[in-house]
Amino acid sequence: MQNIWIKLRKNKPLLFGLYGAIGCLISAIVLGEPLLAFTKLALSAQQPSQAIVLLIDASGSMAGGKLAEVKSAASNFVQRRNLDQDQLAVVSFGLEVKTASPLTTDANTLKNAIATLSEDGGTPMAEGIDKAVGELKSTNLRRNILLFTDGVPNSPSLTNLSAQSARNQRINLIAVATGDADTNYLAQLTGDRSLVFYASSGQFDQAFRNAEAAIYKQLVESSPTGDYGVLYSALRIGGWTAFLAMGISLALIMGQNSYMHLPLLTLREGSVSTVGSLTAGMVAGASGQLLFVPLTSIPNPTILEGVMHGSIASALVISIMSLFIPKLKKLTLSKAIVFGGISGGLSAGAWLMTASVLGDFFGRLAGAIVFGICIRQIAGSVLSLIAGIGVIAFGQLLFLPISGISILDLIGRIFGWAILGILVGGGTRFFVPNLQLTKALFGGTIGGAIGSIGFLLTAGVFGDIPGRLSGAAILGFCIGWMIALAEQEQLNQEPYLVVHWTQTEQTPYLLGIKPFLIGTSHEANIPLNASEGFTPITAKVYKEGEKIMMQFDQEYASIKKMTKTIHELKVGDKRHLGKILLEVKSKSNHQAIQKP
Repeated sequence: MQNIWIKLRKNKPLLFGLYGAIGCLISAIVLGEPLLAFTKLALSAQQPSQAIVLLIDASGSMAGGKLAEVKSAASNFVQRRNLDQDQLAVVSFGLEVKTASPLTTDANTLKNAIATLSEDGGTPMAEGIDKAVGELKSTNLRRNILLFTDGVPNSPSLTNLSAQSARNQRINLIAVATGDADTNYLAQLTGDRSLVFYASSGQFDQAFRNAEAAIYKQLVESSPTGDYGVLYSALRIGGWTAFLAMGISLALIMGQNSYMHLPLLTLREGSVSTVGSLTAGMVAGASGQLLFVPLTSIPNPTILEGVMHGSIASALVISIMSLFIPKLKKLTLSKAIVFGGISGGLSAGAWLMTASVLGDFFGRLAGAIVFGICIRQIAGSVLSLIAGIGVIAFGQLLFLPISGISILDLIGRIFGWAILGILVGGGTRFFVPNLQLTKALFGGTIGGAIGSIGFLLTAGVFGDIPGRLSGAAILGFCIGWMIALAEQEQLNQEPYLVVHWTQTEQTPYLLGIKPFLIGTSHEANIPLNASEGFTPITAKVYKEGEKIMMQFDQEYASIKKMTKTIHELKVGDKRHLGKILLEVKSKSNHQAIQKP
């Protein structure tokens, strides 16, 4: 166990990631989950009113009696509805995408609209879903789309994104399939295989009844609690995030103090950190929650969401590849993330816009060309060709599998937890002396963003409480890890001070304008033993321009009969103070010496 601890102390990013994870997890268990349980609203016993769009495939393949049977089943569906409570609309897609009837409570209007439908043209399902979503924007009722189709859409990629966009806006999507319709694909659209029903000839009416039952069940189960208002929800989530922020901050402070051989937590550090982190967490959590409201009102966000999917996936892929591929290793992690995000966004945008006009094949080709051109700028022609082929062969895997996650939730969480990371990173400067503000903010931002993605992934896999707890641990780990990486990057770029506590244990310190205090005082950054004759502030080490200075206290200097109290230290200089050894090092200088 002791050997593991020694190895961890030599890897500060990993150590601080673990500190952040433990602190965040403990605060989530002890404070966060009780808060969510206490503020959970009871489910209303009254069944809510519904707004349902009948989205009917009227393509040429629906000829031969299929459309006639669907129209009959749809009319019966209308007849069974309580239109004193519910609203229905009819939208069709085929030769054109049109609204046969907007949302109404008039049964005759709906039946007449259904009767006018005729089969012709292709299967522009994506446009049909977008049109149905548009019809539902005017209502405050629970929103549903009941899709009926017999074939494959013109653009599966766009249709997948349109369906995800609908689900992101809290619209339930239920599908009835017949003919050559791919039920596996429709399950991707609905997000749940139990919401897809297949109907052979003569079974359409029963399929509509099954879908009807699923709508009622979905409405009840999709809202296991009462309705939260925007402000109440923002305060509730903000409070939960505030507790996580407090756990991360306190854990990182105690980790840093342990790393520096100082008391784990002083009263001042604890009180200031608690107030600051609670405020930061409330701001971050509420901001992420409130951002969701305007995002859901974006008109036709399909292309935007696709670009976001592509950006996120490409940023992850490029950042991972930069760790292993020599030509990409020249990129720092931040540059790899930014470059990957831009490349993926441009590629996804080209793919989806081309697919909307020319179909999926040409869309995929356009995306491959754009992605290949981007990769060529940093990795050469060979990797560019491989990247292009990869997009053609596996491109859909780059962003469409993420569609199981709400992109609007993802944006809100990334935004909110990036703010949390920024604030925690900025606060880190108070207990990590001389850490550059830009590096602290960047490390916290990236840590919060990566942690938010990990949070959503684990929440989707493990469910409600286990998902939140595991996600909280990932969030804490990423923020602690990235902030320590930012400090490590600064250590690699400039001279620093190393304290050798023993022959096997040492701690590096960033040098800067803020002096490092050495002595027996509780304010000292590097503690000494008073029994060895050291004064409360024996000396301080700081930078004066590019020079590294060590200034001894007058009281200590007189005891030791020192004639000169200020010394300039060079890289490689060492000073013994009791049982510890101070040494000035520079990794850039060491690397320069190693070069032939």
